[in-house]
Amino acid sequence: MATARPDRHTQRYDRQLRLWNTSGQAALEHARILIVGASGLSGQILKNLVLPGLGGFTVLDDALVTARDIGTNFFLQAGESEGKPYATELARLVAELNPGVAHAGHVESPSALLARDPAFFTQFSLIVCVRQPRNVQERVADLGWHHTPPIPVFCAQTSGFQGVFHVSVRELGIVETHPDSLVDLRLTRPFPELAEFAAKFDLETSDSLQRSHIPYVVLLLRALHDWKEAHGTLPTTASRAEFLAFLRARRPEGDSENFDEAHAALAQHVWRPLQSPAVPPNVAGMLDDVQAKEVSEKVRRRLTQTPPFWLLVAALRAYVAQEHTLPLSGALPDMKATSETYVALQHVYVSKARRDLDTFLACLDTVLAKAHLSRDAAGLGDDQVRTFVKHAAHLRLVRGRRLAQQRTDPDAGAMAMAFADPVNPVTVQYLIAFFAADTFYEVHARYPTEWADEAALVQLAYRYADDTHLNLGDDDRDKLRAACVELIRGARLDLASTAAYLGGVVAQEVIKVITVQYLPLDNTCIYDGIAEAIGSIRL
Repeated sequence: MATARPDRHTQRYDRQLRLWNTSGQAALEHARILIVGASGLSGQILKNLVLPGLGGFTVLDDALVTARDIGTNFFLQAGESEGKPYATELARLVAELNPGVAHAGHVESPSALLARDPAFFTQFSLIVCVRQPRNVQERVADLGWHHTPPIPVFCAQTSGFQGVFHVSVRELGIVETHPDSLVDLRLTRPFPELAEFAAKFDLETSDSLQRSHIPYVVLLLRALHDWKEAHGTLPTTASRAEFLAFLRARRPEGDSENFDEAHAALAQHVWRPLQSPAVPPNVAGMLDDVQAKEVSEKVRRRLTQTPPFWLLVAALRAYVAQEHTLPLSGALPDMKATSETYVALQHVYVSKARRDLDTFLACLDTVLAKAHLSRDAAGLGDDQVRTFVKHAAHLRLVRGRRLAQQRTDPDAGAMAMAFADPVNPVTVQYLIAFFAADTFYEVHARYPTEWADEAALVQLAYRYADDTHLNLGDDDRDKLRAACVELIRGARLDLASTAAYLGGVVAQEVIKVITVQYLPLDNTCIYDGIAEAIGSIRL
């Protein structure tokens, strides 16, 4: 039987469809991004967004292309781009990588546009400020933070072989976190149909072929049942060794691959669930969040502004209150069994998952009915709801910090730990050096690029450490001084190698936020190209 050939769109984006599925690709293709500042780093960020199919982008800058720019930006053309507006040239040339991506260049000073028309910035899905002064970065980040819905803002800058970028995201509810596995076998909390299925097997059969094909799910369920019958409770940490001996005693002679699978599954499907609540702490925290609690109490006028994520969480809260556990995903791993037995076991899990989905939908409809909303009106499609239910045990809520707050009120403890990292190369000193360089710019209207600037820059770095109550030892202060020297040596140059590496990292994090998949950076990343090291820290 012939199979239909994938369409051109699927063929073109096949690799990323495997990473973030059709929902993520659709989100990327609907996104419109603003790049504030044209540079080599801007080009590398855009390259990694345009190739996978970004919907569109605009570059904002009033600079003209210089010969130096052509030497550091792969995308500019010698003899053609020089003297032209950098924003329009970069947008035009990067867009050649993917003709399906909308693009524009806006030739105006970012600071002037912020003063003249701040609403210009709020028409985009996400904003990336590249190599911009601190006042521009923080003003743009505040616009995004206070907008409804919030607009994520990234801020990146480089100097020579070093770079840093910050992420300012007010709130992001992530459903598809892409855990290692969605399998939940419910061995320690079996539902009736699963227990009945396991009870039908004859574990003492003399047929060695039949016995060797009993699914390990059944072996573990029966062992746990018999242990509880004998001891009055499921095994505990203290009785773990005894239970292992109890399980080994049931192992027959000959082919026992299914018992090997049962032993291998203990850590994930028995010991971990026994030590964990039915609802994981990260999910329980969301269910108790004021956003979830208030959804059912809000009047229609306010509920219509509630993001779909919180409507789903409110429905999950109602589901857990009724069922005392999360919906089953229905996923089942491979295991040694006959085809007939495996299909029958799969049917047990899938049927339960379908019933749980129906129960969840009833809870969701109840939540929406209180506000006289339908699923369509709330923006909740069938696929979106099914995906939420399937990933219910792995939800994550990201609540970030304002960009200005990351600088003025950082987590001094996290910074101290970063200085004391005994395993990885230390990079946090460059973060402080970049902060000091921004302050230097505010005082002198230029960045520190001359050796005569060293003393002033080092003093600003030390003062920042003191003001944020970061107690640095002599070794740490030496690292910080060396970082300041390196930034001066870098002379605020936008090196192609640094831009290429950091541009890829920034684009990767941008895609995570746009697609609302995987776990994004929280909230600062520092790159040291000399040590070939990269570190992250939550300020």
